[in-house]
Amino acid sequence: MRARSAMTTAALTALVLTLPVTTASAAPAPAPGTAPGTASAGTGGATAPAAFVSLGIRRLLDTRSYRENPTGQARKLQPGENFPVPLSTWKSHPPRELPEVPADATAVVVNVTATNTTEDGYLTVRRDADLPGAPATSTLNFKAGETVSNTVTVAVARRGANTSPQISVYNNAGTTDVVVDILGYYGPGTSTRPAERYDNVMPIRVTDTRVEGGRLGWGSVVTAGVARDSLGTYEATSVLLNVTAVDPSTEGFVVAYPSDGTLPIEGSHLNYGPGRTVANQVVVPVGADGGIKLFNTGSTDLVVDVIGYYGPWAHHLYSAVTEQSRLLDTRDDGQSPFSTHRLQVTGVAGVPENAATVTLNMTVTEPQAAGHLEVYAADQGGRPGTSNLNFNAGQTVANGVTADQGGVQHAVDIYHHSAGRSQLIADLTGYFVQG
Repeated sequence: MRARSAMTTAALTALVLTLPVTTASAAPAPAPGTAPGTASAGTGGATAPAAFVSLGIRRLLDTRSYRENPTGQARKLQPGENFPVPLSTWKSHPPRELPEVPADATAVVVNVTATNTTEDGYLTVRRDADLPGAPATSTLNFKAGETVSNTVTVAVARRGANTSPQISVYNNAGTTDVVVDILGYYGPGTSTRPAERYDNVMPIRVTDTRVEGGRLGWGSVVTAGVARDSLGTYEATSVLLNVTAVDPSTEGFVVAYPSDGTLPIEGSHLNYGPGRTVANQVVVPVGADGGIKLFNTGSTDLVVDVIGYYGPWAHHLYSAVTEQSRLLDTRDDGQSPFSTHRLQVTGVAGVPENAATVTLNMTVTEPQAAGHLEVYAADQGGRPGTSNLNFNAGQTVANGVTADQGGVQHAVDIYHHSAGRSQLIADLTGYFVQG
């Protein structure tokens, strides 16, 4: 699998890993002192509601490169290490830090990749590297030798005057390289980077190469119309997507960018390997014609679902919980095949009554068979027919989920589509309120 490095139009430079076929994965981080299946309250409240500023995609950290590591050296994360990640890019001639977010940013959206892993384990992305001990939740899980990505929204920690805020990455076991790409932040905008509010839409599929267009190969580019009247996203400046590589036969990655833009020189939104259907949540700016492009480097089918959008006439602001909390853990009672679990979020872990949409980190572990999850508003009137997370038998997989709670029940339904039982875990990362 490939964890993308810097590239030019003429050439792509990527780390290539040969992966074993895996049938088991590390279990997600437990919530200490919390019985399975019960919710744990957050420890530090939530950030003030804020609008979103899109940055496209930019590299913050690549521990494989001394040029993209705040320590000034290429080194892997050690077991049990909390690694601080300033929200900055780095220049070596002369050495200097260039902040990517303002000092009053409240939260960031980042795509985090673990690669060159030596043991089964997990990463947790959280606010502050100074928080004591192992975190109570996990962001992504990996097998030894596996490359895994996940997009997460996380509150930021202050570093002092004239410096950018920071987040941290905790490594559970073994040594691993970590890549962090920033997609945007919540906070005040500027004249060149306006801050936009968010609105959900009924999840809808806009691209499925299994139905139209055919399987993608190296260098393939798919164009998708995502800002349209028919989707309710005509005013979108950025869109929130769930992008899935379906049944890939090679290693590869996908990069999303505006239809009228150029391919970013570094960063990736989705990494995949042979035989492993994998999804990731993506935030991407929209081109002037209402479209986006998705650049692919391997052999795979590709599915793109629109979940929501940011724009000047949208209605909701985001609050990130300052320490993620566990809402659901079914490891005492596996989720039955083809069944729906209702998750009541409002009133739990400090989520207010006026929260319209919640952001979760969903994890499936110990699945007996391949399948997928659909997460949607409990009073939506039926499943949307899209997917939020895909898994194979014996595979632990996580993905960020943004789900409307509906106007009446203030709950989300999690539909488990599989021929076998699975364990489901949901961690709260934040929520949207009208503002």
